[in-house]
Amino acid sequence: MIPGISVRPALPSDREAIAEFTRDTFDWGDYVADEFDGWLDRDDTLVVVAVGGDERAIAIATARMLSPSEAWFHAARVHPDHRGRGIAAEVSVDLRAWAAERGAAVGRLLVDDWNTASIRHVEKTGRRRVASMVRCVKSVGDASPSPDGNGRRRIPPRLRARPAHSAEAQPAFASWSVGELGRASRGLFATGWSFRRLTIGDLEAAARQSAFWEIGAGWALASSVPDARFEVSWLETREEDADDLLRSLIDSAIGSGSESITVWVPNVDWAVQATRRLGFETALMHVYVAEL
Repeated sequence: MIPGISVRPALPSDREAIAEFTRDTFDWGDYVADEFDGWLDRDDTLVVVAVGGDERAIAIATARMLSPSEAWFHAARVHPDHRGRGIAAEVSVDLRAWAAERGAAVGRLLVDDWNTASIRHVEKTGRRRVASMVRCVKSVGDASPSPDGNGRRRIPPRLRARPAHSAEAQPAFASWSVGELGRASRGLFATGWSFRRLTIGDLEAAARQSAFWEIGAGWALASSVPDARFEVSWLETREEDADDLLRSLIDSAIGSGSESITVWVPNVDWAVQATRRLGFETALMHVYVAEL
C-alpha cells in the first residue's frame, strides 16, 4: 500500500478529474474521458481509480473480460504530478484480482512500440511480450487523394472477396494455425484494440454475420464499423498472395462506402511490407501477458 493512496471502483463523479489529467496524454488527446461512462455501464468491465485523501481521482485503469478465461487491461493513466510513486502497479493489483475471481487465467495489454516508459513498467511488473502487431491504416474512397491508388481509375483486384460459409471455418483456422501469420500472432486476433485467442467458433459466428470472407486461397474477418471505417481484424494468406488479398479488401472497403480501412497484421516482414506498398500507414505495438 502507498501511504495516503487508496484504490476503489470508479464512480460517475470521477469523470471530471479523469478528464482533466488525461486531456493531453497523447499529441491528439485521449479517449478515456469519452469512453468512461460506457465502461461503467458494462457488466464485463471493471474501472478502478486511485484517490488521495480528498477522494479526487489521480489514476485510472480498466479491465474487461474478453472470454471466460481471458482478461484485457487497458486505459492505465496516472496524473503527471503523481507518477513514479508505484500507483500504476497498485491499481493493477485490484484489476488482476477481479479478473482472476471471474475465471481469467491470463490478462493481456497493448503497448505502443514508441512508449518506452510503459514498456519498462510492464516488463518490470512481470509481464512478458507474446506478440508484436502492426495496425495499418489507409484512407479510401472519397477520403483518399487518389481513391483507387491508380491515377483515379479503380481497377478491379485480381482476387475477389466472397462471403465464406461456416464450413470454411475449419480449413481457415487450420491453415492460419500452422502458417507464419498464425504463429507470429501466437493465436491472437483483434477485437477493436484488444486481442484474444481466435477459435473456430469465432469464424463460424462471423460467417453468420457476413463478416468472414474467402479471398482466393486466403480468408479475412472484415466488416464496416462506426466512423466510416472498414476494419480487418484477422487475415490468413501466403506471401505471394498478400498484395492481391489486400487490394481485394481495399476494394471491399470502397464498395462499402467507408472512408478508411484498418488492417491488423502480426509483425511479419512480408505482410507489413505488403501493406506499405499499397499506401497504408503502419504503427507497431506489442501484446504483453501476465498469468493470473
